[in-house]
Amino acid sequence: MVTTRLVVSADTEFLWQMVYWAAHVDEDEGVTLDDMRRDPDLVGHVAEWGRRGDLGAVAELDGVPVGAAWLRLFVRGVSDYSAFVDDETPELVAAVAPEHLGRGIGSVVLTSLFRHADRVYDQTVLSVRTGNPAARLYERFGFRELDRHVNRVGTESARMVRRAADRG
Repeated sequence: MVTTRLVVSADTEFLWQMVYWAAHVDEDEGVTLDDMRRDPDLVGHVAEWGRRGDLGAVAELDGVPVGAAWLRLFVRGVSDYSAFVDDETPELVAAVAPEHLGRGIGSVVLTSLFRHADRVYDQTVLSVRTGNPAARLYERFGFRELDRHVNRVGTESARMVRRAADRG
């Protein structure tokens, strides 16, 4: 049975693993988890977890973490990620360990996260590579494409926003 709980500081290592899958670092030839921790396009999504606005959920299967979704605020000029909207709109990162894909875990962890986040944030933003099947999941949660941009590896990604009026 899948259960969820809020992210705590002890989950930082697991969040790094989830960024690895969310950013498709496994597709970047020769890039390791340690390399990823130094990548300026990725480091801000986990480093110094526990800042103002950090909020996340972990999905566990029989007590073992298998997925996570979290929100983080960024500041213009300090962390201008491609999905950046403004200082009060957090960016979503979500991933499920590959061996657990297709079991509904992504939906479970996003439901848990937004149950808390919807009380705090008026909108949320994310960036997803075009063609990624996860985009359909995000649309079911009320995300709508805002625009497209070239991502860190030179391919195209969609920036999607979930506003209060769009919540499902």
